[in-house]
Amino acid sequence: MIYGASLGPYVKKALLDKGFQTNVNKIIENLPLDPEISNMDAIVLSPKDMNGILGRMLEAAIQKKHASVKVLFFYQKEKEAALIDGDVKKIKIVKVTIEAIGEGISEFFQLNLIGGDTRVFESSDNRIHNNSESLVDERDNSGDELISIPILALKIEEDIQAELAITVSPEEILIDKKPIEQRVMEMGQFADFAFFKQSLEKDEIFKDLMQESTQYSGLVNLLEVMDIRIAHIFKDTSLTAELKFEEIKQIGIDRSAYQGLLSHIVAEKVISIMVAIVKSAEATVDARIDNVRKALDTITTVKLVYEDQGKLQALIESRLSIQMDLMELSKEIIEVYKAMDESVNDLLGNLDEDLPSKNIYINEIMKPLKPLFSSHNVAAITSKLIGDLQKNRISLSIMEDKVKSLVNLVFKLCEEDATIIEYQQKLINLLQAQRVEDVVIVDSVIKNSLRIFVGASDTGRTATSVTWSGVLSRRQNTLLLDLTKDSKLGQYGLIPLSLDDFMKERIERPFLCLEGNLDNNLEKIDEVVAELKTRLNYYAHINVILDASQIDLLNQLAPSALSVHFITDCTPRGTRLLKRAVEAFTEENIAIKVILIDPPVEPIRLLSDLSIDPLIAKLIIIPRLQYIRVCSLTNAKPYESKEIVEIFEEAFR
Repeated sequence: MIYGASLGPYVKKALLDKGFQTNVNKIIENLPLDPEISNMDAIVLSPKDMNGILGRMLEAAIQKKHASVKVLFFYQKEKEAALIDGDVKKIKIVKVTIEAIGEGISEFFQLNLIGGDTRVFESSDNRIHNNSESLVDERDNSGDELISIPILALKIEEDIQAELAITVSPEEILIDKKPIEQRVMEMGQFADFAFFKQSLEKDEIFKDLMQESTQYSGLVNLLEVMDIRIAHIFKDTSLTAELKFEEIKQIGIDRSAYQGLLSHIVAEKVISIMVAIVKSAEATVDARIDNVRKALDTITTVKLVYEDQGKLQALIESRLSIQMDLMELSKEIIEVYKAMDESVNDLLGNLDEDLPSKNIYINEIMKPLKPLFSSHNVAAITSKLIGDLQKNRISLSIMEDKVKSLVNLVFKLCEEDATIIEYQQKLINLLQAQRVEDVVIVDSVIKNSLRIFVGASDTGRTATSVTWSGVLSRRQNTLLLDLTKDSKLGQYGLIPLSLDDFMKERIERPFLCLEGNLDNNLEKIDEVVAELKTRLNYYAHINVILDASQIDLLNQLAPSALSVHFITDCTPRGTRLLKRAVEAFTEENIAIKVILIDPPVEPIRLLSDLSIDPLIAKLIIIPRLQYIRVCSLTNAKPYESKEIVEIFEEAFR
C-alpha cells in the first residue's frame, strides 16, 4: 500500500483500496520495516510533513528506511525541494489535486503490483480497553514541570496538533511487549532480585524506551542527523572557518535542547523503574519474612530429644539455613540499592557532558563556548533523580531493618537452645577422647576429600600420580591408593601396603602408598570412603589411581571426590581409551583437570578429541621427561629430583 500523511486524503481518493491515510508518527515507525511486514510499499509526502520537530524526525527516519520502501515528495515551489534529502523521488506539480497526485504516483509505480488494504478493523473502544489492562503506570509525575522544557514541549505539542489537524485517521494503538515496569512487578512475585538489577542496566532501559516511546526513538534519530550535519559542515571546503564555527554553534545549541528533552525522558523512565522495583521488593520481603516466621514456629515446637543425635543436628542445621537465607535476602536488598545508585550516577554523569557533538575534535574546537551547549534542565533532572533515589533508599532501609530484626530473633533462639550446641560439643569431645574415628559427626563438611587420577595403562598414569603425590608429601602428609588391579608403584622405588591392612590398623606415614581391589562392591566402597574420611586429620591429601576402564568405580567414588584428573600421553590409543571414561563420567559438581603429556598438536584440539569442554576443565601440560622413564627401570623415586619437582609444581600451579 501507499501511505500518505498531509496528502493522505488525496492518496486515498486517487488510489482507493491501494492508498492509506495516516500520520507522520505511524510513517516513522514503519519506515525501517520490510513492506511485507508493515504493508507500506511507499509513502507520499509534502512540504507540510517536513515542518517542526516531527519533520526533522521524519527526515532522520528516511535516512534509515528499509531499502524496499519508496518515498515520493510532491512540491510546488522550487525552494520546497530542498526541504528533504536522501533516497527520495521529488515531483513538482502545479496544483495539489487528486488527478495530479494520482498521475505522479502512477508515473513511478505499477499499481497492479501494490498490495491493497486487507486489514481487519475492530472497535477502538475494545483496543483501548485491552491496552489499558496491559499497561501499569507506576510513575510519580510530581515535579514534571521542573524538569520539562516548556518552550520545546509546547513546540512539539503544536507540531503534533498540526499533524492531527491535517490528517483525519482513526486512532491506532500498537500493543508492544510489556514495559520494564510491568515485568518488574510480575517477576517480583517470584523474588527474582537478579532481574531487578538487570532492569536498571543502561542497555535495558534504552532498549525498552526505543520500543515503547516513539518520541524517544525520534529524538535519538534526530540527534544522529544533527551529528551528521555537523560533520558535513566541518568537511565543507566551500565554507569559511568563521561560517563553519557559527553554523556548528547554532546546531550545537539546538542539539543541547533536544538532548535535554531526551535526558528528561530517560530520567522519568529510571524513576518509574525504581518505583516499580521498590514496590515489588516490599512484597517479596514481606512474603519471605512470613514464610520464615512460620518455619521458626515449626522448629521451636519440636520436642528436643537429647538422646537423638540426628534430630539435634537437624535442628541446628535448620536454624543455620534460616540465618543464611535471611542474610542473603539482606545482601540482595543492598545490591538492588547499589544498582539503583549506579544507574542514577551513570545517568547524571552523561548529563554533564555539555558537548555540541560526538566528534572529539569538533568538541575541542567548540570548547570555549561549552556553557552554551549545556541543557537548561540538568539541575532539575539531577535534583529529582537524587530525591527519588533517597526516597527509595529509605524504603529499602526499612526492608533491611525488618530482615535484621528477624535475624536477631533467630540468633536469640539459638542462644536459648544452647543446650543443643553444648551437648553436641560434649559428644564430639567424647568421641575424640576414645579415638572413635568411624563416626563422622558432620559428614557434609568433609565429604569432598578424594583426588582421583584416571588413565589407561602405559600412558604415564602411575608415573604422573606418584610424582605429584611425592611432591605434595614434601609439604603435607599424603596417601596414594592404587585401585587399578595392576599396580606399578613398585617400579618407582615404593613399597605399597595392602588396603586391607590399612583398614584394620591405623598406619600413619608422611607418604603412604596402598594398593587394593574393590571389585565394584558397593558396600566395600562405602566402607573404604568412610574410613578415608576418618584419616583426614592426618592425611591432608588422599589420591586415588583408577584405570580408564573402571567407569563404574569412578562414578561411585566421584561424589566423595574433590577433583578428577584425566591423564593421557596424547597417543591415539591413550586418547581413545580415556575418551570412553570421559563420556561415561556422570558427576557434574566436581572439578575436572586434564593432564596432557607432551602434546604433539594444539591442546584445544586434544580436548575436543576427548569430548571435554575447555571452559569447565583445567588444562595441565607436562613435557616428556626422560628421567622419569629411567626411574621406572632403576626403581628410583622421581619426586626426589629437584628438576622434576620444579617442572611439576609449575605445571600443577
